[in-house]
Amino acid sequence: MKALAKKFSTKIESVKVDIIYATITGNNELLANAVANEFKKRGQTPEIHEFDDTDIFDLEDSDIIVLVCYTYDNGSIPDESLDFFDDMQEIDWTDKICAILGSGDKFYGKDYCKAVDTFAEQIKKTGANLATSPVKIQLAPDESDAPAIKKCVSELLAASN
Repeated sequence: MKALAKKFSTKIESVKVDIIYATITGNNELLANAVANEFKKRGQTPEIHEFDDTDIFDLEDSDIIVLVCYTYDNGSIPDESLDFFDDMQEIDWTDKICAILGSGDKFYGKDYCKAVDTFAEQIKKTGANLATSPVKIQLAPDESDAPAIKKCVSELLAASN
C-alpha cells in the first residue's frame, strides 16, 4: 500500500521559479500572473520581474525560467527585452528549465506571436531545456487559455523532478 501511495504522491519539491515579462497593453502582465498563480496552486513561490528590471546574469540560481513577451512592429521582439535577448547569447543555461509564452493579435497574420518563436530559438541556443511548446495567447488570457497554462506549468514541474 505504501508503494502505491508513493507512486501517486503529488508532492513536488520546491524549485526557484522566475517569470520575466514585457507588456504594453497589460495582456502579458495578466499572462505572467496567470502562470504565477498556477505555480502557486502547486506549492511554488514564483518571482515575477519585468525585462527592464532583470539582469540575465542574476538568474543563475533559478531552476525554472519563464519568459513572457509580446510581438512588436512586424514580428519584432519588444524593445525592453532586447538587452536580455542579446545577453542570452553569452549565457549557458544547460541546467535550466524554460518556457516561453506570449500574447498577440491574430489580426497581424504571419507576425502573430512571432517574438515567441524568436525567443524559443534563442532559449534553445543557451542549452536550456525548453520543456514545453511555446504558448501563444490571443490578446488577454481568459478561461479558455487555462488548460494551456496549466499544461505548461505541469510540464515545467515534471521536467524539474
